[in-house]
Amino acid sequence: MRPLASSSVDTVLQDYQPRILRRYLWITSAVHVAGFVLPPMVGLSIRPETAAARSAGVLLGLFALVVLYRAGRRPSRRAYQVSTAAALLATPVVMSGLVLAVAQLLCAIAAMFLAMYFVVFYPKIQARLLVGALTALMVVGVAVAPTAFTLVPVEVNTVTVKAAVLVVGVACVLGAAEMFGSLTRTLIESASTDALTALLNRAGFELAFRHALEGAGSGPISVTLALIDVDQFKSTNDQFGHAAGDAVLVDLAHYLSASMPRGGLLARVGGDEFVACVVGEHHAELPTVVARLARRSPTPFSFGTASCTGDPDPLTTLYRRADRALYAAKQRHRPPEPPADDPWLRTRWNA
Repeated sequence: MRPLASSSVDTVLQDYQPRILRRYLWITSAVHVAGFVLPPMVGLSIRPETAAARSAGVLLGLFALVVLYRAGRRPSRRAYQVSTAAALLATPVVMSGLVLAVAQLLCAIAAMFLAMYFVVFYPKIQARLLVGALTALMVVGVAVAPTAFTLVPVEVNTVTVKAAVLVVGVACVLGAAEMFGSLTRTLIESASTDALTALLNRAGFELAFRHALEGAGSGPISVTLALIDVDQFKSTNDQFGHAAGDAVLVDLAHYLSASMPRGGLLARVGGDEFVACVVGEHHAELPTVVARLARRSPTPFSFGTASCTGDPDPLTTLYRRADRALYAAKQRHRPPEPPADDPWLRTRWNA
């Protein structure tokens, strides 16, 4: 069974989520403000319902921005919920007051970007619910819009125009979410997670570590890191094949991930090498936890730990110290070559 690592990609993306949402809100708010300026420049008047709808959209966007900026670099879940709800409402509210079909379709472009944001930054089920809610609100906004003109010299029924806008808008939003949003998340997942164990890989771990360090606050920050290396892993591959070795790594990854301290990071950074890390107040728990896991693990492993406080480059320092401790542990223990029928080598591949 593979360890559940649904939060691995989310951990990596935490650095980018508030920045992307703020940029989206700035751009869409600016576009809605432009809706007051551009029509008079080409000789078009602004109807009262259009002005009210655009004003509401701008206010919702600015409100969401204030919430995000007040929340700082690491917004709380509550801040995300409030700002996301405001972003979700802003575009459909503006569409409900527009009278030009082309303007409604331009607003649908904003909804497309928001749908892609949902798919990239939220788990699959939650993202689908948010995209569904956005689509439903957009349908309601177009349906209640006062009228619609096509800007072409032909007579077209208003209902027909609205239906055409809805078909195009809904298709664009759902298509963007499924195609570009899913593709972006897949690419990020591939770049930051280990394909075999579904844990973070080295690149993903370093991004997550940086985020944890930035979120630990100001002042000297305490960090503990553990390097974990499977004992006699080469013997497993040599005697039973690489499929058996893969099964050992997956089982150990699941075993370790189930017992990490609160706020701990776990990654596979090499062939049979894992790294665990805790930043902040619970960092001192890590050596005790790893030692207990080593005593009880069905897969023997050696480990080395290191801690530091206030180091300007903690990851480099901790890697170097933990690697020395791991080497010393390997030299002390040097377990003998296990016999072929040793139980810890029995996996579903060779049982």
